[in-house]
Amino acid sequence: MHDEEKGPYRAYLLRCWKEGESTPGQEPRWRFSIEGVLHKRRRRAFGSVQDLAAFLESELVDRDEELTKQS
Repeated sequence: MHDEEKGPYRAYLLRCWKEGESTPGQEPRWRFSIEGVLHKRRRRAFGSVQDLAAFLESELVDRDEELTKQS
């Protein structure tokens, strides 16, 4: 069994949806949520794909650094 907090494996459920109406000069905005699916089912919401990508990058980099320190 993999430990989401310590192991090298991550699994997430990603949801994407458009919010708002498409009107002249204003397009609907994409919204995102991500939820860990292994042990702790914590959900986080994001207003942009850039924020989502920054979160994922920090999750992977931070956890890789923790694993390196433990070795």
